[in-house]
Amino acid sequence: MLKADIQYLAEGGDDTVYFASSAGGNANFSVNKAMETLSLEIENARDRNIDAERDSQTGLASCGFMLVDAPSAVSNYLDDRQISEIYEAEVTKLLKSITGASRVHIFDHTVRASDSGIRETKQTREPSTLVHNDYTVNSGFICLRENLGDDAQMLKRGHFQIINLWRPLVGPVQSWPLALCDARSVDEADMVKTERRSPSHVGEISLATFNPDHRWFYYPEMNSEEVLIFKTFDSENGGRMPYAIHTAIDIPAASPNVRPRESIETRAFVFYQ
Repeated sequence: MLKADIQYLAEGGDDTVYFASSAGGNANFSVNKAMETLSLEIENARDRNIDAERDSQTGLASCGFMLVDAPSAVSNYLDDRQISEIYEAEVTKLLKSITGASRVHIFDHTVRASDSGIRETKQTREPSTLVHNDYTVNSGFICLRENLGDDAQMLKRGHFQIINLWRPLVGPVQSWPLALCDARSVDEADMVKTERRSPSHVGEISLATFNPDHRWFYYPEMNSEEVLIFKTFDSENGGRMPYAIHTAIDIPAASPNVRPRESIETRAFVFYQ
């Protein structure tokens, strides 16, 4: 267990806006509302075996996240050809094997780096250092329509989820790992619908306000053959809880000479029909 700073939204409000960053050395998000930073205990998920309990229907962990061994044949995650021809096939196979889904549709890849020099060279984004979920009650369905077009009307009648697959590109991860909150410890009242603005798109995400019941976990020393799989949307309950709110955390005891964190996150629809 360690203590680390966790950044929450200080208070809610219908006019909350998150301004997403663009790639590059100066990549940095902003929010139009006050934030509060709290020093909280982050438990070792490996020691606690937090992801052992699984949903009998989907195979996903009841806490909302799980660590999986998943070696990849990709040698360069900035190579669009390798991503489309190799990685997406690997991710599809992995998600189908875990969830039993009949269909997987991958729609986004985001590469991040904690070092500004690496971001500038590779034109990647920064780690997200505030507590959030990628979708709201509404935006998961909107995302479906934006990505699946004419099929969306039929697909939304069935059960679908949006899953995030997070992989370190260098390991072991010793700076800015991903921390996730046990979905069973989060109340719907903790979440604040937030407009997300970027140069190319306007959508919605959920930011979180602090609840002392929140239980935070991380997986120390993750390597590039391990992936974190976590749920960010589920149509079965109308897009409401539970899902895994998450944030990157700075490890206080980390040496200044540790290798910067680099990672790729992949977002995918999984359909159960």
